[in-house]
Amino acid sequence: MTFRSSKRKLDLLPYTLKHRLLAMLALSVIIPLTLIGLISFYGIYNVLQNKVEKGVEKSLEQERKGIESILSNLDYSSRQLAFEGKVGKDLKSYLTTADPLDRKELADEIEDYISLINYTNPLLGLTTYYLPDTKQFLFENLYINPKLDINDFVKINQNTSNYTIHGPHRTLYTNSRNSVFSIMRQTETSSGDKSTVPIYVYIETNVSAITSLFNNDPYGMPVRHLMLDAKGHIIYNSQEDTEFPIGADITSIKDRLGDKFVFFETSSNFGIKVAVVIDRNDYHKEMNAWLKRFAAVGILSLIIGLVIGWIIWSMIYGPLQRIRKQFKLLGENRFNEPPVSLRMKEFDELLYHFYEMRQRIRELMSEIEQKESRKRHLEVEKLMYQMNPHFIHNTLNTAQWLARINGQDEIVRLLMIFTRVLNYNLGKEGKIVTVGDEIQTVKDYMELQQIRYNHKFNVEIEVDEATSAIEMPRFILQPLVENALYHGFKQKDGTITVRVSRADEEHLFICVKDNGEGMSQEVIEKLFHSNDPNRRKVGLGIGLNFVNNIVKMYYGDPYGLEVTSTLGVGTEMRLLLPITVKEVWDD
Repeated sequence: MTFRSSKRKLDLLPYTLKHRLLAMLALSVIIPLTLIGLISFYGIYNVLQNKVEKGVEKSLEQERKGIESILSNLDYSSRQLAFEGKVGKDLKSYLTTADPLDRKELADEIEDYISLINYTNPLLGLTTYYLPDTKQFLFENLYINPKLDINDFVKINQNTSNYTIHGPHRTLYTNSRNSVFSIMRQTETSSGDKSTVPIYVYIETNVSAITSLFNNDPYGMPVRHLMLDAKGHIIYNSQEDTEFPIGADITSIKDRLGDKFVFFETSSNFGIKVAVVIDRNDYHKEMNAWLKRFAAVGILSLIIGLVIGWIIWSMIYGPLQRIRKQFKLLGENRFNEPPVSLRMKEFDELLYHFYEMRQRIRELMSEIEQKESRKRHLEVEKLMYQMNPHFIHNTLNTAQWLARINGQDEIVRLLMIFTRVLNYNLGKEGKIVTVGDEIQTVKDYMELQQIRYNHKFNVEIEVDEATSAIEMPRFILQPLVENALYHGFKQKDGTITVRVSRADEEHLFICVKDNGEGMSQEVIEKLFHSNDPNRRKVGLGIGLNFVNNIVKMYYGDPYGLEVTSTLGVGTEMRLLLPITVKEVWDD
């Protein structure tokens, strides 16, 4: 198992030394480079990601503060125009005075005040008073586009205060299409008939306030600036593209485009969320550039490693060829070739051991020739010993002939059966026989035993006719029956059942069962150890260990003899054997 496993591992490597050397050098470059690359990548990735992420978050935070500053200025400026101070009194007088000169003087003062507020706050743009009942603008500092309606603008704040913040929306200023924030703050002014007329202060941010706020320079990469309302709907897109349309839900866009873009968000105190959207390729641009440089260095290092491998191979190729030639000469039985030197310590040591081995081989070949000569003499002696069984058979035949002459039929029958059993056990027919041969030998053996002992016992043999021609190792059933007879009954009558059948398409089932005295587990274990000096020698003296070893020798370790026994009930011995004998051992 270990050899096969090692062989499979070696099959994964290149066959030639040159290719293995190049592979090892390539791995010696790739593995350290990969480890260094992974560690570097992890470190640089964290540094770059933290750098980019913190930079984006910092810029986004500045933009959030910028928006809050713009909206705070709108709120503060609108309160200035709505306070019940001089401008409020002038506005009341303007609305209630019928004298044109007085109205003109009051209008100039209000316009001057509006100009002063715009001058002191450059973030402000269009500033005016708005009368919703008549949709009239008063004291506007810029020309107003009559096609636009304030009521169409999106509200940002959802509270119940007396002011409303809109935006981003297109400015009311006629000469611009930029987006702005605006605020409408309500102030009530009494008319001449003492009724109240609702008037709103309307102020917009400068037309360039939002575009100057959203600047790509701090990011160092193309970005989209989005503004979201409190419900997460887009109310502003710096690029006005179709992927992030106005009014779309940012959550659904994230679900759809989350693999393509990176999103950053922050919320302001006015209910507006500011978001930055960055293409992932741009977001990882520095990381990708580092990976390309690292890949170039890795490829260059690999090429250098392969070149060095080729140089090393060239240095050892020549000596290896000369060593190979020495082995070839050895294969041609040329043992007397003069030694050579390769002028390299390691190779010369190898050749030194090779020459020692060559000398040892020459000595071993001489020893083998001598052993072969002795072996031929031993074969002759073996043939002489093999004559002994023939002498026994001839002697038995002579005794059988004499008994027949004297009319001793019982002795003739005994000798005939015994000769048949002896011929089977000592014969040279081979170690593989059929099930039918084994069953016939068991019958002969049991007949001998019934003649020998006074007590009677029954033998029931149940053999499936389809199994008679199946081959199996010789001398398996007889030891099982012998053990059942001697260790089961002793002096008691009983029944031995021998059953042979097909277990399935690929296995043969053999069972030898008796209803004798039974055995303890300790006795069974002793029967399985042929070297146990206390084991009772009976019959042919063949124990269960013999049968178990024969089965394992021919069929492998998964197969073997199973013995179960109950004291006072009997013993059962079972064998499950493959139909085909896997190993054949020659005599």
